[in-house]
Amino acid sequence: MGAILAADFGSIYTRLVLLDLVDDGYRLVAQAQARTTSGFPHQNVSVGLERALREMSAVTGRALLNEQGRLITPEQPDRSGVDEFVATASVGRPLRTLLVGLVPDISIASGLRAAAGTYVQIVGTFSLSDTRSEEEKLNVIVSTTPDMVLITGGTEYGAREPLLDLIQVIHLALKLLERPRRPVILYAGNSALAPQIQAMFGDLTKVFIAPNVRPSLDDENLDGAQLQLGLAFNAFKGNRGGGFEVVSEMTRLGVLPTAQGYNLLTEYLGKSLAQGVLAVDIGSAVSSLSAYVGDDVFTMIRTDIGQGQSADDLLDTVGTEPVRRWLPFYISDDELLGYARNKALRPATIPETLRDLYIEHALLRAGIQELVAASRPAWAKQIDLPPGGILPQFDPIIGAGATLTQTGSGGMTALLLLDALQPEGVTTLQTDAYGLLPVLGALAYSQPEAVVQTIEAGGLVNIGTSFSLSGQPRLDRPALDVKIVTDDETVEQRIDGGHLWVYPLPSGQEAQVEVRVLARGSSIGGKGRIKLTLEGGTGGLIFDARGRLLPLAQDVRKRAAQMTRWLAEATRSTPQDIPESWLQAADQPPAPVRAARRLRRLGEPQESAETPMDDRLKETRDQEMDDIRNALS
Repeated sequence: MGAILAADFGSIYTRLVLLDLVDDGYRLVAQAQARTTSGFPHQNVSVGLERALREMSAVTGRALLNEQGRLITPEQPDRSGVDEFVATASVGRPLRTLLVGLVPDISIASGLRAAAGTYVQIVGTFSLSDTRSEEEKLNVIVSTTPDMVLITGGTEYGAREPLLDLIQVIHLALKLLERPRRPVILYAGNSALAPQIQAMFGDLTKVFIAPNVRPSLDDENLDGAQLQLGLAFNAFKGNRGGGFEVVSEMTRLGVLPTAQGYNLLTEYLGKSLAQGVLAVDIGSAVSSLSAYVGDDVFTMIRTDIGQGQSADDLLDTVGTEPVRRWLPFYISDDELLGYARNKALRPATIPETLRDLYIEHALLRAGIQELVAASRPAWAKQIDLPPGGILPQFDPIIGAGATLTQTGSGGMTALLLLDALQPEGVTTLQTDAYGLLPVLGALAYSQPEAVVQTIEAGGLVNIGTSFSLSGQPRLDRPALDVKIVTDDETVEQRIDGGHLWVYPLPSGQEAQVEVRVLARGSSIGGKGRIKLTLEGGTGGLIFDARGRLLPLAQDVRKRAAQMTRWLAEATRSTPQDIPESWLQAADQPPAPVRAARRLRRLGEPQESAETPMDDRLKETRDQEMDDIRNALS
């Protein structure tokens, strides 16, 4: 096997990564990206894919397209083309799914967990406890127009008739629907019924058969169902057109869900490290959180949380207060909603002012915290969660999504993860800066050895290691003593409560670290002393003595002092003061442009302003851009 090309179709960008053999192991050798072209005017994702392929060819010098514009495969003797192409996607609406099972707490629950790694929207459930009549169930199917019916239930060698009774309603509904409106069937129940399911539905719609997700009351088997869910997702994408049918033909398994990659890789890392692992991806339209807890992986996918197309949905979901609490200035609901709506309309835009940057990051923190809050009930069934909303132990924590990975500063990325997740103890912080995890998850079905080799070769970017103090250390009183020994120097530092301190240990370098807790009632992962040998990262070694949960000030002036200090400490920069005008809760004056337009309509003369509005806006924007650069320098 030679070179492997992988593509991930996001809502904003189509990203490519090229993996190839280097020193008998697969490595990431190149990446490229182009705008996703699923919308107007192209409405064909293959256009954006071709642009990204041409950029990849320019970067690597490797010819990837033939004269007809098709991907060259397999790899040729002159090293043109690739041996395999895999694709994942998160763009587009989710798969509307009707879930059928016998018992809500058993087969239905297993079906929900199997579907967690795929972009599905559960539009209804049928089970034995359902008291609706057959006519009412038919109405549900017709009115919700599902894209797929996922059928679970029945242990191996168990009773068949109860499940068949439920399935008969589905069979009748499909006969009533016109062929284009019929959902596909994915059967993952008692395997003895699989031939009968194929016979019942084979002439009506496409049928996918998976191994039983619940072969016994004590056993759960989700892998086979998740693969078939991925294939059903690919069929759904292909049937909807938009170029995905072309992309699907280029791959072995078709276009798989992006989130399934995070699900698979989180499980792999959790099992190989034998400890909790958390991966959070904040996208433009869809966000996901995958966590390896206990001996299981739990994935939460939310189409109402995002930094771009779903920014206004995020604000509707969490409300304004969870966002406002992360802002070091006053802001009205109208301004906050206006920012979110503008992001939804123009999702590719980036913050142009310091104020916009703070709002962007406040939305990010609130979105991640909503994902964690929604995931905790599932985690609680697997382990005893720490009280008070404290995050259970995860190591590593992996962040993905442009808002996290393209901050321009490892310290900023580390601060955002620490603020949003608030881990305790010693935690490795990493980012998926190259968009590897989704495509590696898809590749795991056909080339698992390439996946392992790529991860072990450093496919993830190491931000650094954080030492996070528990409890509530007293502000400006000694909380931690730190000693760091490298090949070049020995550094000793005392850190006060309420502060962060960063030692800039670069990637690839090691240091011996000793930490002693001074704050009464606090610890680092339950320990008062720690001695470790660690490797650096783009954000260095981060010592967080702010306590848990973070003591965010309620008063806006105190919060402004807190947040500017924390940002400066995390990025090793000079604090940027918040303008005094931002700290005053004043009513917004009427918009000058609207007033001028009204005067023109009335035919009244207008006095010329001392300084043109465009010039004043430019001066303000230039000053705030300088503030952003200083904050990140």
